[in-house]
Amino acid sequence: MSDLRTIIAQAIRGADRSMFNEDYGKQADAVIQTLRKAGYELLPVRPSPGLIEHVNENLPIGRLRPSELVSTLYSLILQSARRFDK
Repeated sequence: MSDLRTIIAQAIRGADRSMFNEDYGKQADAVIQTLRKAGYELLPVRPSPGLIEHVNENLPIGRLRPSELVSTLYSLILQSARRFDK
């Protein structure tokens, strides 16, 4: 996680151009965008009912090896999470 810490610190430093009246919303946006560009996604600890329903409807049907199921499920959640992040 030290790489994640460095990414966040760089994003905040890059967004903070003033000594006073900092725009923390702008800083938060910069952190989120920088994390996404680096391949990270922020997700709530508990998925919304809409996300659960969407993943359930779009998870491939059939026999998958456990590793394939986990990988497919993980990817589907990440790809869909922003739609249901409300």
